[in-house]
Amino acid sequence: MTLAHREVGARGVRGRIALGCCIVLGCCIVLGAGACDDGAGPRIYTARAYSAEASCLESYAALGRVEADELGASCDPVCLLLDGALHVSTVCPPYPAEAALTDAVTTPECGVALDLLGREVFCDTAAESDAGILDVPGSDAGLPSDAGS
Repeated sequence: MTLAHREVGARGVRGRIALGCCIVLGCCIVLGAGACDDGAGPRIYTARAYSAEASCLESYAALGRVEADELGASCDPVCLLLDGALHVSTVCPPYPAEAALTDAVTTPECGVALDLLGREVFCDTAAESDAGILDVPGSDAGLPSDAGS
């Protein structure tokens, strides 16, 4: 075998080794990136608690953790029961395992809560409006008068 044949043979072996390394590296990158960036993971599911006493819905608050790629917030509204409290949400499934999906037939308050959601009757809106009137700096607006003392 001549020197020229040895060089070609060596280049061929090195080339195959390099190609093999590139394939293995490429697979590791693709599989590694897929495993790290698949989008699935724990997400916080939120809902509004229904306040029967105030006849309004509380601010969105965490209801539980779910495993999901993403949680959209534009699904049809649903009622969920958690620890005896009724909540409504437009956050898409999956729902937290500890919450039970219900409806207006099973839970009559659900119909009321869904109506409040449709009309955007939120407790925090009323509280913010009242706070704005009562908490004017340097004003006694809304406070009882001492005129009779």
